[in-house]
Amino acid sequence: MVKELTKEQLGESYRIATTRLHDLITDFYEELFDEDGDPRYDSGNISRMISGMRLMINQELGFVESASFEHLESKLDGESKQEEILFGDGKSS
Repeated sequence: MVKELTKEQLGESYRIATTRLHDLITDFYEELFDEDGDPRYDSGNISRMISGMRLMINQELGFVESASFEHLESKLDGESKQEEILFGDGKSS
């Protein structure tokens, strides 16, 4: 049995994830500048920072996606319509 995720809980999940995304981007922007306020130009470190940001952004977006699936599943009846949505009706074309 899937625990029901209410609209309010779904909205709160979205708020949490997007707030964290906002904070991540703000921190990333600040890291692009050194202590003197000059933009960093060391491409190796910039590339490393970008890789780390992509990972963290994907985690937050995955949280949003999981919450939306959880909400959808809690609204479906015994048959898994989500499987149908994701994988079709099982009939070949």
